[in-house]
Amino acid sequence: MTQFVKGQSANTKIEQEELLKVDKAWSHAAKTNNMETLWSFWEEEAIILMSAESTIKGIDQIKKFTTQARTDPNFEISWEVQGAEVSENADMGYTYGIGKVQRTNEGGELITITKPYLTVWKKQTDGTWKCKIEN
Repeated sequence: MTQFVKGQSANTKIEQEELLKVDKAWSHAAKTNNMETLWSFWEEEAIILMSAESTIKGIDQIKKFTTQARTDPNFEISWEVQGAEVSENADMGYTYGIGKVQRTNEGGELITITKPYLTVWKKQTDGTWKCKIEN
């Protein structure tokens, strides 16, 4: 459910709704393993904050990571966006929600990890939203 901040401009509200749609489309691409579409949602210099020990930087590393993850026949990823906010200028924003990853661990056991996520988005010069930072 989207909550609008009192005093937001109509443009900001429209961009907030657009950002929610973009996040949902990104989730669909990830869930269906549509890799070219999936990759199109990240900026060239995007960052994925995996853990304190691991950060993935740039689209080439992101492509390598997302391709490698899918070599596990049990790998599945999905997320449900719960909200979005955009800046007053509607050039930056964030989305948040709950994500779920299923995969095989090092011991060969099937595990499922469910956790909240936060994604920072930047409006591009062509009007599209691209992920800048993912956590």
